[in-house]
Amino acid sequence: MGHYNSDVRDATTLSRTVRTVRATWAHHRDSGRSLSALVINSRWKRGPASNSGGPFMVSLTQYTPRHLTDVADIWRASEKLGDQLAEIDGAVGVMTYVQPGRRHVGSLSIWADDNGLTQFIKLPYHLEIMDKYRPRGLPIRSAKWWTSEFRVHAALNHSLQMLDTENERRRVVGPKPKDPECGGK
Repeated sequence: MGHYNSDVRDATTLSRTVRTVRATWAHHRDSGRSLSALVINSRWKRGPASNSGGPFMVSLTQYTPRHLTDVADIWRASEKLGDQLAEIDGAVGVMTYVQPGRRHVGSLSIWADDNGLTQFIKLPYHLEIMDKYRPRGLPIRSAKWWTSEFRVHAALNHSLQMLDTENERRRVVGPKPKDPECGGK
């Protein structure tokens, strides 16, 4: 009986993976960007603050492992970590992404406030992942910015462009807008 459950779980995972790749490819094809810029992302995981009205803090992390074989393990660890968003009040949502042509893997998370991201970074599993993979790749890069509204793929693309156009490890744009009508992209 256990073998049957494993087969069903594997078939479900494969089906979900095929749907993800199809949707990702369609989005990429429509963007007109080069194949090396292809981004494959997980589904969007909503957090407790997913219905907040903004402003929103967008945070993207990008990691480039030295060994391509680490990418799948990092993806799985990132997905498991994303499941812990339910513990954080300020979490709007998160997804994992990979750019196979550039060997980048990371996450896009959106927050209702700074405190949520701070809590996320301090989660024991997050610290464990960072301790394990930090020495096995290039320095982690990140982009953080505020917006009054967002669309997930637009936020992902804007954040990746922020890192593509600068060599800085950390890219922070602007403080939290005082008025929800300002600071948006």
